[in-house]
Amino acid sequence: MYIVPSSTAYNVSRKLASIFSCNVSGVVRKRFPDNEMYLKIIDDVHGEDVLLVGNTRSDSDIIEYLLLLDAIKEEDPKSITAIIPFFGYARQHMRYNNGEPVSSKVFTKAINQYADRIITVELHDEQTLDYSDVQFENIKIINPVYNYFKNKNIDFVMSPDDGGYERAKIMGNKLGIPAYYIDKKRIDSTTVKMILPEEDYENKNVLILDDIISTGGTIIKASNLIREHGARNIYACAIHGVFANNSNEKIERYVNELTVTDTIETKYSNITVSEEIAASLKSKISI
Repeated sequence: MYIVPSSTAYNVSRKLASIFSCNVSGVVRKRFPDNEMYLKIIDDVHGEDVLLVGNTRSDSDIIEYLLLLDAIKEEDPKSITAIIPFFGYARQHMRYNNGEPVSSKVFTKAINQYADRIITVELHDEQTLDYSDVQFENIKIINPVYNYFKNKNIDFVMSPDDGGYERAKIMGNKLGIPAYYIDKKRIDSTTVKMILPEEDYENKNVLILDDIISTGGTIIKASNLIREHGARNIYACAIHGVFANNSNEKIERYVNELTVTDTIETKYSNITVSEEIAASLKSKISI
């Protein structure tokens, strides 16, 4: 078995290689004079089970991923597993207005032409799974987050909105503590009021848990509100740390600790998803 890493997922690739005691293929990367991307897989993957590990966060990431898929397919491997820790362009998983594309469908259909199966981590919306003609698994990350926070004496788990309450409840049950969500009330077209559940926050340790941190606005508002109610320590955690416009720097001013997984590699990636991905792979590939 070989792992082919895109330029966005070296950490997860190395950890999967360690778990399975397999090789990570080298990849030549360069740009033509007109800035078009050139890629070449160095190792011979003919007849091998190949794992292509990479994200699709940016347009460049997508081009790289598709080119690597084709490069692998041309070598006639035994199988191709597309592993995408952060599946970008999943926000547009349905058409909201006439004239719009369904971006998550477009990319899923493109992968289907090459891969025998797809594995992602905490998709923005699981409707994307329905667009695939091959096996498509979306992994939920629970145990790694639990293991990281189980000894930090957390008193509450808080979802910054009702959409993530199920995740907070699951984590609360594992930690043996209450879980809540912050209620959002729209005041007018530009103002949303966040309302905490009635609870005693004085000197408490609160874990704010979400699926993704992008601009950080929601986390900052939630942290500030909880702090105003007397919380001692605030831990902010998300599966995916996008941190658009360096929002991590702003978030750090409001929380005691900021932690994300390594789906996107950052200095805050203290939790790895590699073991969860490996567990899924073991049931699909003879290793």
